[in-house]
Amino acid sequence: MSESTTPPPRRSALANVWHPGDHGRIGFTGPQVTLRERRDITAIQLDAQRGTTDGVGKAVAAAFGLGLPGPGRATTTGDVRALWLGPDRWLLQTATPADLEPRLRSLTEGVGGVVVDQSHGRTILRIEGAKARDTLAKSTGIDLHPRAFAENAVAQTSLFQLAVTIDRRRGTSIFDVHAMRGFAVHLYEALLDAGGEYGVRLV
Repeated sequence: MSESTTPPPRRSALANVWHPGDHGRIGFTGPQVTLRERRDITAIQLDAQRGTTDGVGKAVAAAFGLGLPGPGRATTTGDVRALWLGPDRWLLQTATPADLEPRLRSLTEGVGGVVVDQSHGRTILRIEGAKARDTLAKSTGIDLHPRAFAENAVAQTSLFQLAVTIDRRRGTSIFDVHAMRGFAVHLYEALLDAGGEYGVRLV
């Protein structure tokens, strides 16, 4: 009889370098950038095999009331958010992870879906504040102005010489930056350095 296995507790790739508090140049108004790690997020990659996109999309919509987004976009319903990663590929994420992976697997594998848990392999840093956009703009060619990169816009791009996904959240000054776990420290240190002139609060 096969034994069920429980995934090991998730340990942050930044556990040894993350020091909460204020860093850089702190002006009279306080830090203009806030940085936090989204350790609570479960991230599941969903691929649709060739010719199955409609079936996979309908299965997800029926179960979650969530439409899979098109190129460069994200959609949210309840606690589940979907990001477009490329043709026939999405990242679904939630902060209430109890059954997202098994539900997706049972719903989509029969209609051509391929499900992979990426939670342990990714680091997500949320950067927000009055100077969040300026901090990111120092090292990406993407125009992050709200007119060009509006709420729920998603881009695969280079940031500080790393391949990342930038997800613009609600409002005009909140971004989630996704990177592979192995590059988490590099991304963290680069953001801390880039935001230093504005003051950075780590929470």
